[in-house]
Amino acid sequence: MRRFLGTTTWTGDDGGGLRHEADYLVEVEGDLDAPALEWAKHRAYGWFGRDDLARLQENRRPGEFLVHDLIARAIEERPATA
Repeated sequence: MRRFLGTTTWTGDDGGGLRHEADYLVEVEGDLDAPALEWAKHRAYGWFGRDDLARLQENRRPGEFLVHDLIARAIEERPATA
């Protein structure tokens, strides 16, 4: 499953100007205890659920919650499973 969550435009702090980001929610299969990522394409990764959202605001100032807000929206749109 893949669902488009929207686009976000933001200004980087490296002087590179505006950034445009398209975000998707995807479901994956496999052993998520040992994910196999293409490290050349990802700087970092993490698994976040409803109880983990506060971690995404740590060490961030108001206005720097892009990732938090995106994941919170994705979680809101996907009901909890039993």
